[in-house]
Amino acid sequence: MGNGTRPPVEGSREAGTKAQAVEIRISDLAFTYPSGVEALCGVSLQIAPGEQVAIVGQNGAGKTTLVKLLARLYDPDEGAILLDGVDLRDYDVASLHQCIGVIFQDFVRYEMVVRENIGVGEIGAVDEKPRVERAAERSLAAGVVERLPNRYEQMLGRRFDGGVELSGGEWQKVALARAYLREAEVLILDEPTAALDARAEFEVFQRFTELTRGKMAVLISHRFSTVRMADRIVVLENGEIMQHGTHEELLAVGGTYRELFTLQAAGYR
Repeated sequence: MGNGTRPPVEGSREAGTKAQAVEIRISDLAFTYPSGVEALCGVSLQIAPGEQVAIVGQNGAGKTTLVKLLARLYDPDEGAILLDGVDLRDYDVASLHQCIGVIFQDFVRYEMVVRENIGVGEIGAVDEKPRVERAAERSLAAGVVERLPNRYEQMLGRRFDGGVELSGGEWQKVALARAYLREAEVLILDEPTAALDARAEFEVFQRFTELTRGKMAVLISHRFSTVRMADRIVVLENGEIMQHGTHEELLAVGGTYRELFTLQAAGYR
């Protein structure tokens, strides 16, 4: 795409080709749920190639809705999201989903063996053990797997004989491995580490930052010690972007970000 080729779009002969992200441009985005709740209103944002952006805000600010629109799980009511200048709605859906790896806070816990649990991130890779193992190392799930009796062939969950139940944090590392398995151009993490303690979350996001250099990355987290790693922080409030900048810039100008950061920092004193 950066060399002038157009991404595959619906009905094109290129459909099925893996898309490659260059830039995301969000323009005047608006979305209202069928219940009448307005989640986003007039959101405009540009994410540059290789940029890591954190989205913060209180519950109900519109963070997860924005991420779901980025992943094209929903289509906007107004405005558009352009990937390399092409509206997401014009993409071949399968190609788009190959381009974007996303893990939500309500990830699925599959009662399958570890290899399959990770492999569902890209079905064709279920039996490619080296790729599965590499993804587990990236997500820090490899340490969990090493402690299991049958390692990557260990059944997870209690439904089947011999199954092992993982802790919430261990399940999250397995789920993160699915996103890394895809080797997508755009990686999105929506509060995927909620069950981890502060130190474990810091380690996961530090790893995420290292592994996404050169790729577009979007992360949502309530812990400000984590989001300060991002190149830029976007503050959502009542479905609108109120502030954006680096951690230092936002602290300097005051406003919502500094208020939330100060409140959280006080809890650690």
